[in-house]
Amino acid sequence: MRDKAQVVPSFGIQGEAMGAEANIAAWREAVATLFEVDELAAGEPGRFHADLQSYVLGPLLFGRSRASGQRFRRTAETVARSGVDHIVVQLYVSGGYEGVAGGAPIRVGPGDICVLDLAQTLETRATAFENFNLVIPRPMIDRRLPQPDALHGLVLPAASALTQLLGRHFAALFDCAPRLTLDQCQAVADGAIALIVACLRGELERRDAVIGGADDLSLLRIRQHIEARLDAADLSAESVAGHFGLSRASLYRLFSPLGGVADYIRSRRLHRAFFDLAAATSRGPRVSEVARRWNLGSEANFSRAFKAAYGVSPRAARALLSERAPEDGAAASASPLTRWMREIAPRLGA
Repeated sequence: MRDKAQVVPSFGIQGEAMGAEANIAAWREAVATLFEVDELAAGEPGRFHADLQSYVLGPLLFGRSRASGQRFRRTAETVARSGVDHIVVQLYVSGGYEGVAGGAPIRVGPGDICVLDLAQTLETRATAFENFNLVIPRPMIDRRLPQPDALHGLVLPAASALTQLLGRHFAALFDCAPRLTLDQCQAVADGAIALIVACLRGELERRDAVIGGADDLSLLRIRQHIEARLDAADLSAESVAGHFGLSRASLYRLFSPLGGVADYIRSRRLHRAFFDLAAATSRGPRVSEVARRWNLGSEANFSRAFKAAYGVSPRAARALLSERAPEDGAAASASPLTRWMREIAPRLGA
């Protein structure tokens, strides 16, 4: 017999085993770190129903959900309050949703695989659905993809052979998860990440070719250049245009869907600053040092821009994020999924 201590941790919700209000409360608590949910089962016959089964597979969190239709939101305040920096890969077995991911429209149907960046905003309306969810700490993806900032809202279509291959892998992984032992999880995680990265890279390259503009330049390549130079004091619309030999008008046209070049650079710097604050301990950098590191102006200017982006000041965000400490009673009583998401990030391999 297997040593029970070697069985992977698991957590589940069975809607049929509880009343409607208890089911709603359990579902809200389970997904709170990822999304705010409302409009539960709106316009559907019968009461709201949700089932959930999740497993910790080493550095990954994987599970299956079945639920009534609802609205999912991840606002700037949700991002700041949750303090998690993960990528979520979802396979919709049935149902789907429409909405906005970041500032771009997104539509997902049965068989599609979508990618969500938990450092960015989201608002979608889902029909009744069944899906698989794989939660991945960002560094496991960032290290392997050339344009990781382009993942939010990426959809792999159901008709693609690679999507179908990845979908079957998810189904097999869920079937095997209850029988896996802790010492098998790292190998399983490595294999899953390798397959996901291969599929995402192919879709990013395909999309890159489609949106490429004059002189074979693409928005994604320019974004990659910006990402690599966010800490440079001389990074600006003018320096980017000069680097790629573009006129300012051409550069502005490319970035118009993203709110403009300057706004894009500022938003990416604020993103980096946010996770500097999230990672900081009591001995971490001061707010003014974070602002200086990412060229976000004075502490006062940085605080105004940060609050506009995340709904709270940098100091308030740090206070919220400090609740993740193990000794904090609220953190200790959080749902298993919340605790696991906060625990898996530091356990990244080389």
